[in-house]
Amino acid sequence: MRERLGKFEIVRLLGKGAMGEVYLGRDVRLGRDVALKVVHSGSAFGEEAQARFEREAQAAAALNHPHVVTVYEFGEDEGVHYLVMELVEGEEFEALIREGKVPKAELLEVLAQVCEGLAYAHSRGVIHRDIKPSNVLVARHGGRPHAKLMDFGVAQMGLSSLTQTGTWMGTVNYMAPEYLDTGKATASSDLFAVGVILYEVLTGGRKPFQGDTATAVLNRILLHAPEPLRPQDLSEVPGRMVAVLEKALSKNPAARYPDGLALAAAIRGGLAMTAPVPEAPAAPAALVVRPEGGTQPIRVGRGGQALSLKVALRNARVGSQIILLPGHYRESVVVDKDVSIQAQGDPAQVVLEGVGGPALTLQALGVALKGFTLRAPAGETAFLSAGGSAQVEGCVLEGAESCVDLRSGASVQFQDCRMETGGVGVRVGEDAQLRIQGGQVTGAGQSGVLVLPGGQATLQGVVLGGGNGVGVRVEARAQVALEGCTIRGALAGAVEVAPEGRVQLARCVLAGSRYAGLLALERSHAVLEDCEIAGHACAGVHVLAGANVLLRACRVRENAGFGLSVLDRGLATLDGCTVQANGGAGLLIHHGATVQARNSAFSEGRALGVDCAEGGQGVLDGCEIAGNAGVGVQVEPGGSLLLARCTLKEGRDTGLLLLEDSQVTLEECVVHRNARGGILLAREASDPVLRGANRIEDGFQRLDASGTPVKMAPLGSR
Repeated sequence: MRERLGKFEIVRLLGKGAMGEVYLGRDVRLGRDVALKVVHSGSAFGEEAQARFEREAQAAAALNHPHVVTVYEFGEDEGVHYLVMELVEGEEFEALIREGKVPKAELLEVLAQVCEGLAYAHSRGVIHRDIKPSNVLVARHGGRPHAKLMDFGVAQMGLSSLTQTGTWMGTVNYMAPEYLDTGKATASSDLFAVGVILYEVLTGGRKPFQGDTATAVLNRILLHAPEPLRPQDLSEVPGRMVAVLEKALSKNPAARYPDGLALAAAIRGGLAMTAPVPEAPAAPAALVVRPEGGTQPIRVGRGGQALSLKVALRNARVGSQIILLPGHYRESVVVDKDVSIQAQGDPAQVVLEGVGGPALTLQALGVALKGFTLRAPAGETAFLSAGGSAQVEGCVLEGAESCVDLRSGASVQFQDCRMETGGVGVRVGEDAQLRIQGGQVTGAGQSGVLVLPGGQATLQGVVLGGGNGVGVRVEARAQVALEGCTIRGALAGAVEVAPEGRVQLARCVLAGSRYAGLLALERSHAVLEDCEIAGHACAGVHVLAGANVLLRACRVRENAGFGLSVLDRGLATLDGCTVQANGGAGLLIHHGATVQARNSAFSEGRALGVDCAEGGQGVLDGCEIAGNAGVGVQVEPGGSLLLARCTLKEGRDTGLLLLEDSQVTLEECVVHRNARGGILLAREASDPVLRGANRIEDGFQRLDASGTPVKMAPLGSR
């Protein structure tokens, strides 16, 4: 170990990481202890670490705040670059959260101080971009915690060109959705990371978005609600802290706190709240916690303490349980307290039917509903949430025009419920959050689930269909995740994604519509994994201009139209998929579209296996095109296709057809046992480019002037 760096004496090593080391140093002239941060000698990270050091020095030099570690200077001594920082004698915030020995109220005060430091940095044009607990040190001043935010090594300063827009910097678990989308960091994306830490503080270190891989975590952040809180997570703090968490973790930046000072005030306000709250109130969507405690149950109905639900609610205290006795209650009720409402008996025997308005309007933040029927009057909805949060279990919702309407800011979880509607089953408004686990949504004349711009929805194990509308419609900027769901018989299509909407499906069945299984409109995004898309009157998957669709281990079969059709500027990626027995081409690559397919099969179609139309381009790697009634692969004028390690076999027509002005490359492919020959070229078509050891056993033909195929010498021998 060296004894000095510049004017600083090195006392001892404090810590070591992947890129550098931190030493205790001493400024002899000033008599001041400092922290010296250096790059590993000879490290492969040297250039990157140096750039980060310089960035950290520039960023932190502009900051002078009690909750930001002060950087004194940046220097170089015999090729060793070092950063001289304020020495903070304290503990990492990450360790304090994980160990669980410090009261949560104290940890939340630390987090509020971090917000104040961030607000100061943001006001000076510095975006941190790597907010996480390990970048916060906690010292003690007079026994009270004092936060110090550090490591501005990946910070963004104003319009600095130190990093490119679109390049991710930071730690995956703390990245905001819009940052993952664009690579552009903002003050709001820093505050989203604070929301992740807030979740960790409440839960003792659990992450709100979990996955086995970085990609899985990214998908959870983009498309899923946070993992559910547990009642014990709120044992030390007021339940209203959940509302702070919800706002901080909103996927829409505009719905988050406007700045760090506002978030700090919200955290402290949540801690200081003295109003009575339920012991474990409800949280948004996946964060729902059932209310507990309260007084003796209030029974409603004949023989109960109250004859109407309105009267019971008026008399109930926060946290009370209200029991609905069997009966037909004709009243429109507003729930403005955190209570539990539960039916006694079969849901069909306990009916709340609206009169001149929704049967139930939710305005509270912690409501639990269980086991009764909500019925909408004509022209109304059965369940309306105007910003409230609830858990609804085992209920039946009936509405001629709408079952559920979640307005802006609402967050509701339905579990094992049945919804029957002639219009929209569930409408999810801007910034609203929906989770449905189990149950059914049937008879929708417009949409089973309609997620409006900015809304978010997660469906698990839900059955949808049986109506004239779309099973699930995802509007612009909305985000939806479906897992283990079945959408069958939704006549207008199973899933429709509007421009700039996002949807992720895993282990779902999309079957039996009069249109497409999945319709991805312009500039939308869709990811399907282990899904079955079958029996649709048009295409199984229809990708429009500019849309981006990924299918992994999916089965697209027995659709009357194309298996997949990809239109102008659309992009589709297939990995390990089976496209089988479709009426049109298994895969249509339309004008200007791009398709990449790997280890996939296009087989037994009643027409072409793969059709690459004018201006289309594609790469098929390790694919099998087999047993199709039409041509195995057809490349039209202006089309471009690369076939690598593919097999074209057992077709009832030609294996490969090339038309004029098409471009085809075969690399280590096998073409054999096709009824009308291996490769057929139009009169003016160019020979395909051959690379590697191709095996073409069925012969080579070219159309003459009269359109008759003429056998030619094998490719490569002429």
